[in-house]
Amino acid sequence: MSKSAHTLASLLETLLPTVNLTQPPPHPTDASLTPAISSLLLHPTIEATLHLINADLPSTHFLVRHMQAPPAIEGMLLHSILHRCEGDLRNARLWASDVRDANDGWVPKHRDAQRLDPNVVDSMEGESTGALRFVDFVYNDDRGEMERLIDDVEKFRKHGRGGKDVELEERIRVELERVLTWCRKKFGDGEYMDASAAWVRHGEEVRKKGQDMVSEGKGFREF
Repeated sequence: MSKSAHTLASLLETLLPTVNLTQPPPHPTDASLTPAISSLLLHPTIEATLHLINADLPSTHFLVRHMQAPPAIEGMLLHSILHRCEGDLRNARLWASDVRDANDGWVPKHRDAQRLDPNVVDSMEGESTGALRFVDFVYNDDRGEMERLIDDVEKFRKHGRGGKDVELEERIRVELERVLTWCRKKFGDGEYMDASAAWVRHGEEVRKKGQDMVSEGKGFREF
């Protein structure tokens, strides 16, 4: 197969200005970009974020559903954002609560009772992000913005009457852009052939799916 003409930079240039996830998207913004994104073999958190920016919720879900616990805090936040985009706001809040617990060093759902192992906490640290933890970096040290975005999306969907909210669209775009910035600094932009290394839970369904996926003639990518 011929190599994709797209690069990470070209995909971001194409997709970031188009982000509009204030309403559940009926289809990807550009379905032809789904294989282009996958063919880059990026770290799964980066690939999942690109699919989400492209409003490709099924492709995002395939990746994030296997990053469900610390230290995979990036996948956990993407899972919350995915549910928010789908309109499943209850699960968006539940995932956000788990992310908040992990970000603060607690085992999800066991705040004030059980601390995460120090090695897990160390694994959640970013690269070149100063002293900021993941959630604080993504939301620019605005303590309540993660939860507030869920609330504001809910209000918009109830009262927006099909209109636009440019300010809300921009907040979501910045959120996803900062997730990408964190993940690129932490994991790099190179090929990540063994995607299973990013999984916290790795089931038979994923192994079978991975065996069926060939990327740009480079052989099988491990899932």
